[in-house]
Amino acid sequence: MSKLDNLYQSKPMQKLQEWGGKMQTNKAFSAISGGMMSTMSLILAGAVFMILATLLNLVGVCETTDSLYVWLTMPYNMTMGILSVAVAFSVGYAYSKNLEMKGAMANGIVTMVLFLMVVSPVKTVTLADGSTMSALDTTYLGGTGLFTALILPLIAVKIIDLCQKRHVTIKMPEVVPQFLTDSFATLIPLVINVILWHGLNTLCEMVFTTSLPGAIMGLLSIPLGALVSVPGMFVLIFICQLTWSFGIHGTAIVYIVIMAPMIQYMAGNAELVAAGQAPIFAPVALFGAAACCGGTGNVLPLAVLCLRSKSQQLKAVGKAGVVPAVFNISEPMAFGTPIMYNPIIAIPFILNTLILVPVLYLGYAVGFFQPAYIMIMTALPVFLQEFMGTMAWQNLFIPAVAFVIGILVYAPFVKIYDRQLCEKEAQEG
Repeated sequence: MSKLDNLYQSKPMQKLQEWGGKMQTNKAFSAISGGMMSTMSLILAGAVFMILATLLNLVGVCETTDSLYVWLTMPYNMTMGILSVAVAFSVGYAYSKNLEMKGAMANGIVTMVLFLMVVSPVKTVTLADGSTMSALDTTYLGGTGLFTALILPLIAVKIIDLCQKRHVTIKMPEVVPQFLTDSFATLIPLVINVILWHGLNTLCEMVFTTSLPGAIMGLLSIPLGALVSVPGMFVLIFICQLTWSFGIHGTAIVYIVIMAPMIQYMAGNAELVAAGQAPIFAPVALFGAAACCGGTGNVLPLAVLCLRSKSQQLKAVGKAGVVPAVFNISEPMAFGTPIMYNPIIAIPFILNTLILVPVLYLGYAVGFFQPAYIMIMTALPVFLQEFMGTMAWQNLFIPAVAFVIGILVYAPFVKIYDRQLCEKEAQEG
């Protein structure tokens, strides 16, 4: 047994696999993942209109101040612009389902209302003509309120769950209709949640002179400042790729950390573009380097190399995996090669992405590659994925660079693996 095999079977690695498995099955993390994924249709719908508005602006049909441009960007503002509201509901609903609670839909509505109460309380504003109106502050309804929309539902639903299990409810006579009984049963946990969240928000405004979401963002910016830095991207991408090599969906785990900063990055750039300004680069954009050429691990060059291999196994895997890889779907190659528990392929699977990151960062730093501002939350074909998020021809070179690096990194390892499989096939044949 080789040293690499010993490493993969060591206790620390076994613990890492066990930990990763627990992360994926944890009810809270599952609710966050499921709740956020359920809002993808909103993101995609908004992206369609933003793409159309951007294309019309690029070809000179309309300016950003024209009524047509404003009309086209309205759906984007009403999807991405209030994304956190939808997330607050969907996470609360998903967590209630995970806890096997009754009234999951009602709990989702409660968490959404609590979120609105905290991040966007009704305010009276005076207009230019001297009249007044009631309005909601939209500052934290979009990407900037996302952390609060993730944390609040988990705690609020858990409070409701504890109250139900310990029978901290108002009991009504049996003659009372069921819908009234259910309403009164949730009254006490609802009051507890209102006092808790409204009280915390008031405390934050008194102590930090900002609302609860503003305070949360300030606190989270300390560790996330390092985590979403350029060195932090190396760490996150390494963790993502390493866990994949142990059969753990590393992308799903890392997305718990990366999704909120990514959405905030996109939303901020979309606002800049809508205002006629240039989008700005943030290190979080580098996370896409791990999946820009064939999905996670950039497996398109691996698929091409497999097609050119002598081993029948690798040729079969290459034929099955090359088309999905063109559409940035990596699972056929990841499971077919396989990458899991296979150091010969796992090493380049990890290494090619870590080499690609500084190359892409250099391209962004010199101003050649352009920052994205359109959220694309679905797998698109190679090249189209990078172009659609930026509408910049320069970004077509991102997967091209990844392909070259991938070929150079994967090639020697595939050659070794191909030789081993050919010897094995010869013995079996």
